[in-house]
Amino acid sequence: MLTASAIRCLSAADAPRLADLMTAYRRAMSGPAEAMTPEQATPLIERAVSDPDLLLLGADHGGALAGFALAFDLPEIISGSRAGQLDDLFVMPEARGSGLARALIGQLTEIGTARGWTHLRWLVPQDNLTAQRLYQSIADPAPWDSFRIELSQRRSI
Repeated sequence: MLTASAIRCLSAADAPRLADLMTAYRRAMSGPAEAMTPEQATPLIERAVSDPDLLLLGADHGGALAGFALAFDLPEIISGSRAGQLDDLFVMPEARGSGLARALIGQLTEIGTARGWTHLRWLVPQDNLTAQRLYQSIADPAPWDSFRIELSQRRSI
């Protein structure tokens, strides 16, 4: 079982390993094949350190950074309060099943509770059945569909 110390905010020293994780994540999501570099990961870490509305958490497993979560603290118009938006969550394949994803989400719910969020929401790819099983065990399905506009191929609106 994980300890609370396994989940932490990332620091500049984590940039090389975060770059590796981001590369694996983008490949898993059928994104660009080129590798991310520590120089690309560093500004994200720096922004998360300086911007309290950007949350970048890391998950340690076996002595190494094995997962991350990127979330935002956002205004929530309906309630007039705030909500959390989990944008990206990734755990390396060799660390899956260890509870890291659950622990990352758990840490975000603790942060959100302390900040007075009305809820934490996130999207999951339709074909990621493993993730869906986890999420169904800890959350309720949201009552909305997701849409997107690819801005590189933008059509008239």
